[in-house]
Amino acid sequence: MKNMENLKKLKEKKFAEKADRSKNTISLLRKHAFVLAVIVAALMLFHAQKDYNNYVGSQFVMAKVINVEGADDKNINVTYRYNIDGKEYESDKMQYLEKIKKGDKRAIRVKKDSPEVILKYNDINYAVLCDVLIGLCLELAVLWMYKMTIYMLPSVEE
Repeated sequence: MKNMENLKKLKEKKFAEKADRSKNTISLLRKHAFVLAVIVAALMLFHAQKDYNNYVGSQFVMAKVINVEGADDKNINVTYRYNIDGKEYESDKMQYLEKIKKGDKRAIRVKKDSPEVILKYNDINYAVLCDVLIGLCLELAVLWMYKMTIYMLPSVEE
């Protein structure tokens, strides 16, 4: 009878140890997921602020298309010529396929402090929104990885 009680106490002790290990593991995973989520959020905000500053310090310019090259099935490389404050600039930009031909005039956004740089998007809100959406997707990926890891841990009842 005493052996049965000892065996029962031993099983309860092992069960308690296993539960503690699982709780500690989950706690550690929560801490790591939180730190990773904060890092991703900080990087997202840093990148969005950098893009915002680029676009705030920019201007629209009317440019003439001087060359169009098909880079691949989704993008084309367009070379533009434009004037800013009496100086002529020539620069190229990768963009999505669209009906554009040599000699067309288009509005492009360039940096004020370095006019030879053509920005990717003409709309500042779109550029910042893309950064925020990418950051949110990364945050969701962190949360998903955390949940999947928690579900993969052995349950305490086993």
